[in-house]
Amino acid sequence: MARNWNTILRWVHLIFGFGISIYFGAITLSGDTGYWNDQPGVTNFVATAVLGIVFWTGIIKWQLPRIKKWNRNRNKNLE
Repeated sequence: MARNWNTILRWVHLIFGFGISIYFGAITLSGDTGYWNDQPGVTNFVATAVLGIVFWTGIIKWQLPRIKKWNRNRNKNLE
């Protein structure tokens, strides 16, 4: 598999996204945070650092190319 920025960003985004889904899904389905309730730093870390990584890799990977393409087409149509 070719390792370029596109592939790396996709996998970083998917791995951290699945991690968030599993973490918050387990809390939601169990109804009790159990061990995680005693460790507020874990929830803060997941909510800030991991969610931030997923957010920014998603914007870089999927939204920036769409915005660039849209601007390119818009500028071409204006000329």
